[in-house]
Amino acid sequence: MKLVYDTHILLSRNLKKRFGEKIWFFLGMLQPALYLLLYMPLLKNVGNTSALPLERITQIFVPGMLIIMGISSLFVGFSFIPEIREGFITRLLVTPISRAAILLSFIITQVVVLFLQVIILLFIAFLLGLRSSFEAAFLSLILVALIGITMSSLSYTISIITRSEDALASIVNTLYLPIMLLSGIMLPISLAPDWLKSAARFNPFYYAVEASRALFLENYSAPVIAEGFGIMLLFAVISVWLVVKALRNMTS
Repeated sequence: MKLVYDTHILLSRNLKKRFGEKIWFFLGMLQPALYLLLYMPLLKNVGNTSALPLERITQIFVPGMLIIMGISSLFVGFSFIPEIREGFITRLLVTPISRAAILLSFIITQVVVLFLQVIILLFIAFLLGLRSSFEAAFLSLILVALIGITMSSLSYTISIITRSEDALASIVNTLYLPIMLLSGIMLPISLAPDWLKSAARFNPFYYAVEASRALFLENYSAPVIAEGFGIMLLFAVISVWLVVKALRNMTS
């Protein structure tokens, strides 16, 4: 199938380039470890969490960390804009390569990197006392993949439209901070004042965080799990449609 073949060719190229940037790749892999080792221990002395064992704290903190790693895919456009500026994307567009394959190769590349980060984070978390089932970890991985697809597609869309790192930085930073703060990533929104709880309900990633926490608590019957997956799937479809449309407009 042409789409699969084209995607495979471009994916191989993108992965070689990403893994070839050894310093940036190492720092990306190191980031989740630093969050766990340097930030999570502080939670033992925060509010009601001081009475919780480390295992329970990891069940609260790690699911949020998985989501923030997916949301961080919003920054992937900074490596995509040089591809546009140097003419690589334009050259691809005048070849018989499938347009969908171009986008899929970049999106899958980011998801692969994201998976590696998640696996490292979960490994360290289990060493620190996290106890959960394989099913919970696997379903959380799927949820993070949906978020990675959503945010990377959105980042590529902004990159194609603006073609400027400055504009991308302004837009991404404007979106990233409220998304992170209103999703209960670091601490559960249940610890927040009522007005902040109400505001969080309008943040789709709040439901993803709550779904991830319910999974790690093995509360599979919680309605928020279906809500989190449903919302993230919808946003993934919309974001992919947007980036496809942006790429088509680029050729017109």
